[in-house]
Amino acid sequence: MARPDILVAGNCYFSVGFYDRDLLLPRIDTLLYVGQEDYPEHGRMWLFKEPDAPTQADEPGPPQEPEPLIAFSDQQLFEILDFPGLIRWIQAAAVDHPLKSPLQADAVPPTDAEFGSLSAEIAEFLTDPEYLSLTITLRFTDDGLSLGRTDNGYQMHFFTQPRLDPDEDSKILSFFEALDLHPTEDYFSDGGRTRLLEFAISGDFDSIVQLCRRVLSHVYAMRQGDVLDYHFRRKADLVGKDTKKPE
Repeated sequence: MARPDILVAGNCYFSVGFYDRDLLLPRIDTLLYVGQEDYPEHGRMWLFKEPDAPTQADEPGPPQEPEPLIAFSDQQLFEILDFPGLIRWIQAAAVDHPLKSPLQADAVPPTDAEFGSLSAEIAEFLTDPEYLSLTITLRFTDDGLSLGRTDNGYQMHFFTQPRLDPDEDSKILSFFEALDLHPTEDYFSDGGRTRLLEFAISGDFDSIVQLCRRVLSHVYAMRQGDVLDYHFRRKADLVGKDTKKPE
């Protein structure tokens, strides 16, 4: 619950509630704190606004009408939460979820059928120098890896999210350490939200196919029934784009 001393203009806070009378369907609104004003009719009010949409904040165009402010009185301010308060609120609401338990299927290791398209996609990447990278992901989870090429050979790289899954980095590093491979690139971007790990790999077709299968199976727990998605990046895709490495 918010107290006046935690409110800082420009910081985000949350107004929470439920859509239903049974208090099962949470509603969370994100608000930016603007400031405090005194009104003759209502007394002291704490003012918030909804964040601007990206198109409003980033794209040029005619001036936008100012967003209406949302006011809370002293007696209503308890409805505003900071991030720690929001986490506690979500934990309390999570007790009632899921409303209906999903069916739990046994996780069975993948078969050759799940990897049926892998060889052909990797072969296309290796034989066409127009392709700079091939990203392979597990559908529905978006876990996966990328293959890249430079003038010096081939790499396998990963874009992990340490804040969401702190164990993913260690799984990848441990896997490659067992192969006596160490990162050739290792840095953070997006304010620490994303970590790039890159490993130099052999250009041998069979070796790459087997390495991809092992990474998907052992690092990302691919299972029977999973589907692989492929995305190629071409040289033409980089025209006009800044490709500098984040500091």
